[in-house]
Amino acid sequence: MIYKNIRIRSFAMVLCFTAPFASAEMQQASGGLSPGAAADLLFQLETLQQEVQSLRGQLEEQGHELKLMKQSQRDRYIDLDKRISLLMSASVNETNRNLPPAQNQEPQRAVNQDAATNRTASNQLITSPLAPVTLQPPTEASQQAYNDAYNLIRQRKFDEAETAFTLFVKQFPNNSLTGNGYYWLGEVKLVQGRSSEAIDAFTTVIQKFPGHSKEQDSLYKLGTVSDQMGDSAKAKSYLQDVIRRFPDSKAAKLASGYLSKIK
Repeated sequence: MIYKNIRIRSFAMVLCFTAPFASAEMQQASGGLSPGAAADLLFQLETLQQEVQSLRGQLEEQGHELKLMKQSQRDRYIDLDKRISLLMSASVNETNRNLPPAQNQEPQRAVNQDAATNRTASNQLITSPLAPVTLQPPTEASQQAYNDAYNLIRQRKFDEAETAFTLFVKQFPNNSLTGNGYYWLGEVKLVQGRSSEAIDAFTTVIQKFPGHSKEQDSLYKLGTVSDQMGDSAKAKSYLQDVIRRFPDSKAAKLASGYLSKIK
């Protein structure tokens, strides 16, 4: 459509520029134009100018619409892009946290158990979490598999990323990166429009990996997805849980802003 308008516009411009020369040649050939012919020619020129202005307006309008479409497409993935940009640093922090000195293992286990108990007492929307599993540090194979799946997300190959993360969590069920795998599996399913499956993935992070760094993000996602699916009561409960348990986190700020928009 734009290409067609450009061709029409070019043709109209050619007519505008060539009409005066054609008029001059006609005057030389016929010894001048009659008043009626001159008025008719002037009317035609004015009509062409109006058409050119109209075409210019249409082109500007279409350019604006194209800009809005690009902005909408960028906004659709902005949240996912922000999370992806923090992935590598988060993986390093989780690895360090899951490799504490021997004397600190029991206190950490106690903290995880307390977190599971508090979650069960305060939030009845999620079933009682399983006992924390013993997480293994990333091996060269598991890190490579995780990175390959993550890169598929960055390349917007969501179908392939879903397959890769599904295989990753099955092959490495007790890895310190497995919680991240379930979280990103939930994100991918959201992009694909499969909200119920996304809820299952986010819930898995909370139930099987209590105390995981992705727990707060998973709770926030459960709140937003529940609201989008029409369950505002459940959404409020999830978002309030994020704010109560992780008051200084980025997820809590996002939850607070989202909560204010729920009626």
